[in-house]
Amino acid sequence: MSPPEPVPPGDALIPDSNPKEREPKPLMSRAMILALVPQIPLLVGVAILHTLRMSEQSKYLDLRTALFVALMRSMINPSKPMSITSTQKFASQAPKIKGRIWISTYTCPPPPAGETGLQGAIAKAIDGLHNPKLPKPSYDMAQPAPVEAEWTGYRAEATAESRLPSVSERELYGEMMKEVKSPATVLYFHGGAYFLMDPATHRPTCKILAKLTGGRVYSVRYRLAPQHPFPAALMDALMSYLALLYPPEGAFHEAVKPEHIVFAGDRYFSLSPLHPPPY
Repeated sequence: MSPPEPVPPGDALIPDSNPKEREPKPLMSRAMILALVPQIPLLVGVAILHTLRMSEQSKYLDLRTALFVALMRSMINPSKPMSITSTQKFASQAPKIKGRIWISTYTCPPPPAGETGLQGAIAKAIDGLHNPKLPKPSYDMAQPAPVEAEWTGYRAEATAESRLPSVSERELYGEMMKEVKSPATVLYFHGGAYFLMDPATHRPTCKILAKLTGGRVYSVRYRLAPQHPFPAALMDALMSYLALLYPPEGAFHEAVKPEHIVFAGDRYFSLSPLHPPPY
């Protein structure tokens, strides 16, 4: 008798109505695998020292976290340094979209030229948090720009190999909404220290959130530093929130009630000017 198939982490949270079609973990891209091969000696060494409790990190990190930290440090400080642009490109790789997930990409337009309410609100928030005992921080106010985001939903009737239909983004959104059972809308901001990652790298997380809530996820592709320094990401976050409340002309969605919006994300993303990015 062959052993049972392992259950993917996300699908283990809620019993699946069809266990035989449980979705496997997404495979890493070929480029990512090739990039990880040189790190094998490092990861083996970290694992051995951690298991023997001979590393400092073993006192307060589990093995999985210790391996992840070692890998990220090697990527951020490699022996042959990569440019920030190359690092961003590498860190934003993601498998092709397939399985029990709906993705519909929407671009929120910026406010009309001449309107400065967005910049004014952000400047007021930053100034309001200023400690008069400290020097006043200086920054260049970002200009509004189109903000792309991914509407994400759980596709219950799909299989692990299902691809998205070849239809428009608006039609994909309509198909996703047929399976949405809750008014909950998760406004999601991916992590990455403000200069790495992308909504595409966090699709498995957003799929789980959509499944758990029965709602949908709006995962924002905010601008990244250092190409777009603070407060560009904060501005994109505020624009995305306002777009949910007051859909721009041509938006896929109808207005979302504030009580139905859930803010979510993973570190490192903070909406507070008290914790701006290091650029």
